[in-house]
Amino acid sequence: MLYNLFLLFRLFFYQFIELFNCCNKKLNYFDELQKTVIQFRKINNNPVSRKTNDIGTLFRPNIKKNNNFSIDNLNGIIKFDAKNKWIEVGGKTRFYDILNFTLKHNLMPKVVPELSSITVGGAICGISIESSSFQYGWVHDSVISMDVLTASGEVLYCTKNNNNKDLFNSIPNSYGTLGYVTKAKIELVETKKYVNLVNHKFYNSKSAFKFIQQSVSNKDIHFIDAVAYSKDYIVVILGVLCDNLDYKNDQKYLSNYPRNGVYYESIKQKRYDTLSIYDYIWRWDADMFWGVTGVPILKNKWFRRIFGRCILNTRILRAAQRVSKDYKTKNQNKEKIIQDLGVPSENAVEFFDWICDDINKFPIWICPVVPKEMDSHLWTFNKHKLYYDIGVFVRKIHKHGNNYYNKLIEKKLLELNGNKCFYSDTFLSKEDFNTLIDPEKYNQIKKKYDPNNIFGDLYEKVVTQPLS
Repeated sequence: MLYNLFLLFRLFFYQFIELFNCCNKKLNYFDELQKTVIQFRKINNNPVSRKTNDIGTLFRPNIKKNNNFSIDNLNGIIKFDAKNKWIEVGGKTRFYDILNFTLKHNLMPKVVPELSSITVGGAICGISIESSSFQYGWVHDSVISMDVLTASGEVLYCTKNNNNKDLFNSIPNSYGTLGYVTKAKIELVETKKYVNLVNHKFYNSKSAFKFIQQSVSNKDIHFIDAVAYSKDYIVVILGVLCDNLDYKNDQKYLSNYPRNGVYYESIKQKRYDTLSIYDYIWRWDADMFWGVTGVPILKNKWFRRIFGRCILNTRILRAAQRVSKDYKTKNQNKEKIIQDLGVPSENAVEFFDWICDDINKFPIWICPVVPKEMDSHLWTFNKHKLYYDIGVFVRKIHKHGNNYYNKLIEKKLLELNGNKCFYSDTFLSKEDFNTLIDPEKYNQIKKKYDPNNIFGDLYEKVVTQPLS
């Protein structure tokens, strides 16, 4: 409890500092990397688990071994090339800080994950998407190169074409079991000041998914996602970048969430909306989608206007959640379901309808993604075709035993050739888990780069408990 309170107040302090020192997070990479490597080599081939003071983005148990090793110092901008549209950053740099830097040059990463606590290394080693993913794929699809700290204490420069391409291809979805990303070079894209949004309402899933599929091919659209408020009420949001507003009084008509309200509620109320590019990127961050809107004070209009993103952001909200859990008695009949579930487009409607009928908790997030072609060993959705991420972020009362619905979802997902992100609870058997990765290739890579298993096994690290 004391540590969680310390973390919360520490985050408040650093956010106050950021108000006066934003956009200046530069990193002297080689000096900081040397400190990290020296620290790492002192572990002497013992099992390692990173220590961090960051709030993180895992929504599952994460047992840490306290060996005093950290890469938190690898946080900041290393190099930037506006002409060729790329940026090099430390592995622990948050996309929030990258965006603050690149927007000054009318550039942004091709894919910016929706929560401001997400780091570059975390997004690469996990799987991350957002509403631009129908154009640019997963976050790791826009990585040009990366440095990876391996079990030997050596830092390897990895690209998709050099001698370390097997490691480059295996890092996505590896969750630190093959090494730690210490530096990444990522592609940028030109952006504009504002995003015009049009909210299209549909009253059955087939027409909604058909419209999304058609919109994916529309070259004039820059962002696509959708929110389902019930099985028969789905809103598809299309976003278009623009530099000029059509209104006489820009401020009057430019929405600002969280100060103007709760974004996911505005989607039902408005046909059209306009946000700054900054506010659009972080539109979900103020309420962690709808994860904290059950707390009345956080929806109070005066609270939102006064504190804005200073309080309403993922890092502060998650730290506050940790503190509140120390005081709350856990409701054993209320199951947490926080899952990003991927399905091929041909199975999307069937899976969505099943989620609506059998889980029957809303809202549900829908995001299309078309990846680059990649020889990824631990993530099966790497063909250049349409997939959907279906995000279920709810709690549900049950009478069927612990984790009943999470296990039910996983069973249905496997039936429909789906895959899932491992940042949240996973209950798969080893046999089922191996259908989501290439176990033979994983063992080969593991033997090559971590023969003594000091980073731990992927299955043992991410699976909460085997499915019975």
